[in-house]
Amino acid sequence: MQTPGPLRFTGLGIQLAVTIVAGVLVGRWVDRKAGTEGIFAIIGALVGFGGTLYFLVRDLSRHNRNDK
Repeated sequence: MQTPGPLRFTGLGIQLAVTIVAGVLVGRWVDRKAGTEGIFAIIGALVGFGGTLYFLVRDLSRHNRNDK
């Protein structure tokens, strides 16, 4: 049984929040080790957001190909 369209993405907000928080935490750890002032935390947040966006686009693309 396949999940209905809109319900497939109900966990997207949680996934987005988790990846951004994880990126920030890793970035803050790298900042402490490198002695920098938050640049890696910002980069970590952007990488987390970008990763979620990448997987969303990939999943939507795969879903659209299967519908045709």
